[in-house]
Amino acid sequence: MKPPISLDELHEIIGLNFIWKNDRYIAIEIIDQPPALIAQKCHPDHAIQSDVHGRAHREVSTTISIPVLVEDGSRLHPEFLLIKF
Repeated sequence: MKPPISLDELHEIIGLNFIWKNDRYIAIEIIDQPPALIAQKCHPDHAIQSDVHGRAHREVSTTISIPVLVEDGSRLHPEFLLIKF
């Protein structure tokens, strides 16, 4: 069974801006297994990253992971379908 989107097509998304759940993101990476789109929020909405001891260390941009396919790989995941390019 051929998946509804190939890894090559997903890699073409890297660097594109999109809207997902009313926030603007930029695609920064594709995870191959299971397929997922990693994106960074474009607006200055930073999270505090802690060090190994749990102390606040630095501010980092918020990143998200959006699944591409449903578990059996037969169709696009509903969360991925919410992306608007």
